Amino acid sequence: MKILVATSDKYSFLTAPFSDLFNKYWPNQEIHFLGFDENNIPSLPKNCTFHSLGKQEDFGRIWTDPLIPFISELEDDHFVFTVEDVMLIKPVDQQKINTLEDQVVNHGASKAMLDSHLNGSAEAYSGPDNKILTLSQQSPYRASLHPAIWKKDYFLKFLKPQYTAWDFEIANDSEARGDGSKIVSLNSDDDTYYTCNVYRKGVPIPRYDCRRTYGTSGEYFNMEDIEYILKFVDSKVIL
Repeated sequence: MKILVATSDKYSFLTAPFSDLFNKYWPNQEIHFLGFDENNIPSLPKNCTFHSLGKQEDFGRIWTDPLIPFISELEDDHFVFTVEDVMLIKPVDQQKINTLEDQVVNHGASKAMLDSHLNGSAEAYSGPDNKILTLSQQSPYRASLHPAIWKKDYFLKFLKPQYTAWDFEIANDSEARGDGSKIVSLNSDDDTYYTCNVYRKGVPIPRYDCRRTYGTSGEYFNMEDIEYILKFVDSKVIL
């Protein structure tokens, strides 16, 4: 299963810490960075491939237009999709990934969340020990870009022309509610894919006015990983 990671010229320097931490906590995966100017991309590990989607100045803040042809031509039926400033900071349990991928491949799920942030909107339980949650059709943020396994056709449904990343999540919210598609997650408070959200509205960690100073998706974090990320953040001034 491919890991697709969207990036931009502004944040492409984060592909280095992203790939290092990803390989530390979920090794031996096939990572594909989707961005623009390859000259902005640092040297990456062998399991990483960079795909240029064109010139970013041709798209401005529009996020969907450069992605549409790439995703449309992708031969894979499903994939993990995430973004470069949401970094993995805890080991991934491959068995949990396999369980969620099986829901997409064999049990009719269009999307499988890799975190637990929508678990409060579950309406059904299934599988051994009720370990699979199915989100309510009226759950908010069904089109969330939090790390998830997506069916290609379901992702393309929301990848509408002239949308920003914000539009993808917010403007699609009403369409995603009640659309009849099955979205699942694991019946656990622990995230399968535990992250640090490095930038929030352009503001990097540490963010002292937020619930979690270092942008983590829970209380757990290894300070060595945070310090490693900060080496890159501190070396850049994002305008």
